[in-house]
Amino acid sequence: MRIDLSAARQTVAELAEELAKLDGREVDETPTRAGVRNRSELTRTLLRASHLGDRAAVQTMDVYHDFKMRDVEQDGDSRRE
Repeated sequence: MRIDLSAARQTVAELAEELAKLDGREVDETPTRAGVRNRSELTRTLLRASHLGDRAAVQTMDVYHDFKMRDVEQDGDSRRE
């Protein structure tokens, strides 16, 4: 079996890119339309970053479960012999 984490790695790369854009960003706290728009955009971007982190975790767990299922199947086959 070959472990393939390419999907998770791609998601992590997207996450790293999003985090780099957000790091050190100034928040416009003024009660103007521009300030509200800035905070709304920041909220959506932070939620997307969180989603990417969750997606990478799920993709990694999918690979883990595939591995464990094959491992269990092989252990079951070797016990029968």
